[in-house]
Amino acid sequence: MKRIYIMAFVAASILPFSSCSDFLDREPITKPEAGNFLTGAIQVENYINGLYMTLPSFSKFGLGVRSEEKNSDNIIAEKYDARLHGQNNQFSGASDWQTGYQNLRKVNYFFHNYKVPEAQENEDVLSLKGEAYFLRAYWHFDLLRKFGSIPVMDAFWDENATIAGLQIPAKTRNEVARFILSDLVEAKNLLHSRGKYSGIRINKEAAMVLAMNVALYEGTWEKYHSSDDFASSTNESNYFLGEVINWGNELFGCGIDLYKTGQNPGDAFAALFNSKDLSGMGEVLLWRKYSSDEGVFHDVNGNLKAGVVDSEGAAGITQSLVDNYLNADGTFIDPTNEKFKDFKETFEGRDPRLIQTVMNEGAKFASATTATPMHLEEYTDEKKKNTISPPKLAGDGNTRSLTGYHIRLGIDTTFVSGNGETALPIIRYAEGLLAYAEAAAELEMWSDDIANKTLKALRERAGVKYLAPAKDANFTDFGYTLTPVLQEIRRERRSELALQGFRLDDLMRWKADKLIVGKRGKGAYVGDESILFKSYSPDNQKRIRERLTLDDNKWADPMAGTLPSGYQFHADRDYLLPIPPSELELNKKLKQNPKW
Repeated sequence: MKRIYIMAFVAASILPFSSCSDFLDREPITKPEAGNFLTGAIQVENYINGLYMTLPSFSKFGLGVRSEEKNSDNIIAEKYDARLHGQNNQFSGASDWQTGYQNLRKVNYFFHNYKVPEAQENEDVLSLKGEAYFLRAYWHFDLLRKFGSIPVMDAFWDENATIAGLQIPAKTRNEVARFILSDLVEAKNLLHSRGKYSGIRINKEAAMVLAMNVALYEGTWEKYHSSDDFASSTNESNYFLGEVINWGNELFGCGIDLYKTGQNPGDAFAALFNSKDLSGMGEVLLWRKYSSDEGVFHDVNGNLKAGVVDSEGAAGITQSLVDNYLNADGTFIDPTNEKFKDFKETFEGRDPRLIQTVMNEGAKFASATTATPMHLEEYTDEKKKNTISPPKLAGDGNTRSLTGYHIRLGIDTTFVSGNGETALPIIRYAEGLLAYAEAAAELEMWSDDIANKTLKALRERAGVKYLAPAKDANFTDFGYTLTPVLQEIRRERRSELALQGFRLDDLMRWKADKLIVGKRGKGAYVGDESILFKSYSPDNQKRIRERLTLDDNKWADPMAGTLPSGYQFHADRDYLLPIPPSELELNKKLKQNPKW
């Protein structure tokens, strides 16, 4: 069964978009050949395999860096994000809405037609049914994060139900979250454990971590948005945060541990994103496999050289993300220290995850079809160098880094040339630890025991000494007071989950518009005396001065021309996407999101 699944899981899926009522009338992708369709194990397996095609892939996320990251303060992309700049319009959520409900219809088609006789419902068949519950929860959560209150699709609607247009009112966001968690309870009770298929199929532990993420999202959303138009009428923040704890306590009993190696600090973390096979890494609960032998791989050659995010042009990691990482001895950095003007010094003695995430001295960097170490030295004669200089800061098109900080996460010399086979982690145990830690801190339940199981465990695995949380005067200002514990949990979340698609969601649920409005990401120091600048040839130095904008203190400020006043995010509107006008016209029971 695993081989059939792998081929379905890695296949690309291109779906047309249409209105809600239109796609509800369409035949599913896997069309029944007879009236009795899902009546046996093979038919059930094949149908569920097809549903996997909707899950994340390199074709959607590019280089293992999820496209959502460009919509945050972790990445600067040449094509800035319209939502963060307040330039969305009423149609900006149309594709997200339609994709989500198309996928839900396919899952509900399964439940509607599932007719396996009870005598044939062995553990494998029931686990497949559990996968369907997981996927229905997954897509409802995707819609909840983007639109808030939405119609819950808990049944398959046939043509007769949609002749006059489907009329389903939206549930409140906490009702939607409760429904998602109920589906994940069903999933957990039916699914095999990770060990059955080594994480290559949806499993019990993955469902538990997804449930923790859902409960954390809704619990913190309702807390931090309690006084604005995006809140539910009934604040159930503590209930959902308590659910994180309940699911986490059960997860701790599953015998999972963080992946570790006996090599250099940071190697274990890097291996999670630079390996072809994650089956032996129990921390990776759900992952996507690629195989050139099967004809399924990702072409990352161009992206390795450019550091692009999807097709958004040149990109670069922000100074803000670089400054987030602690020293390896667990102490805070002072980002105003003059030593950080030295590109090399920036990475010395820091959290090893920083050098596994950002290109630095000695890191392998793609050049044409080879990989050679990045090397910084004052330019003498380019022909004498057998290693390469830093990412271009002032090249053309996608051949440059906007900030001097090039993406390293997910890059490995095994696929610099040829076909890409690096596996893609989708759900990790570390996510559950971070959710548990945050929920406990929000509920004022923090203790040494919880710290040891979560924050301390993550830092020590990464090669960072754990110190008891203390107030950091230079920590990100969210516009409201955070305890030292919450500061460190938010820091750890950003470091551990950087470039993996979580940051935008975190900013939205934390009501972090202060980090967006009037802000634009900056990059490395590029003063004339800097080693970064001196490592370029005279011609490239001239080009940098002509093309790269610097702030008054000579730090890269690449978006100064396009975002002169910073992002213009509308805090009273842009926390949610607009419901497509066509859906409001068809379904009279829907209401538009605030200010749209």
